[in-house]
Amino acid sequence: MRYFPLFHDTRELSLVVIGGGEVAARKLTLWSRTEARLTVIAPRVVPAVEQLIRQGRVRHLAQFYHAAQLVGHQGVIAATDDPALNRTVSDHARERSLWVNVVDDPEACSVITPALVDRAPVVVAIGSEGGAPVLVRTIRALLEGILPESLGQLARFIGEQRGRVMNSHAEPRQVWQRFLSRNGLRWSDNTPNCLAVAEAGTDMPGQVWLINPEIDPVTLPIAALEILQGLDGIYAPGAIPEALDRFCRRDAERQSLEEPQEILGRVSAGAQLLLVLTPEQQTQWHPLLEALKPGQFQPGAVKPAAD
Repeated sequence: MRYFPLFHDTRELSLVVIGGGEVAARKLTLWSRTEARLTVIAPRVVPAVEQLIRQGRVRHLAQFYHAAQLVGHQGVIAATDDPALNRTVSDHARERSLWVNVVDDPEACSVITPALVDRAPVVVAIGSEGGAPVLVRTIRALLEGILPESLGQLARFIGEQRGRVMNSHAEPRQVWQRFLSRNGLRWSDNTPNCLAVAEAGTDMPGQVWLINPEIDPVTLPIAALEILQGLDGIYAPGAIPEALDRFCRRDAERQSLEEPQEILGRVSAGAQLLLVLTPEQQTQWHPLLEALKPGQFQPGAVKPAAD
């Protein structure tokens, strides 16, 4: 791993962007969501940059670049349309031990800007060491679809409650594990109640989900992917298809479907389980499905979007 990802505290960060065109505008728009002090250096700027300047989010020096302008900053972004000038800016920044990002020139960079999935305060960063930007954008689009918009609200709620839970419970991590396994990754009006139940140490009702191993998991709706990531156990008569297995929670136990009483016991204890059964196998295991309590068997919850 050549590049190590870090989350930088931007409250005391001063960043200078060299260039005032569309590329610089994209960089400044991204950084304007942080608390960094931003300066753009360019004789002229495009309307998008001008708007940030009018908003007071960016300071503008209408000058041509010279090395002395780097003094007082901790980070530099070279975003001109002149590759030679960008390399010169990079050299000047490195000589002054400043981190530098050069647009479309990874070898001239000491840092690379990742693709971001922003659910602040939860932020997911994706990078490929600058070598596969289209792949990174594809991964970002996938995560944008999977991660709920309310994830940030959930994270803020957890942050607000964390200190109290830590001081009130001998095993706070177990409280949060119980909470997240039942609440999932979305904020809802029931989220505070889920935490209260988790703190009480009582298990919420378990559920068994059913999926046909012959389907293509790529066609599953987003809600189904959330279920698969919250599983405690996966049961199948044979091997779980690799394409499905990689969508499931890595820590979930993979078990052979042999002992129905084990499944019933785990559901009674609050487990979230998945049965991987073809329609023919569902007929074979019908007594098990019938033994599950109402509300625990959800045959329609995990299914192809087209069904």
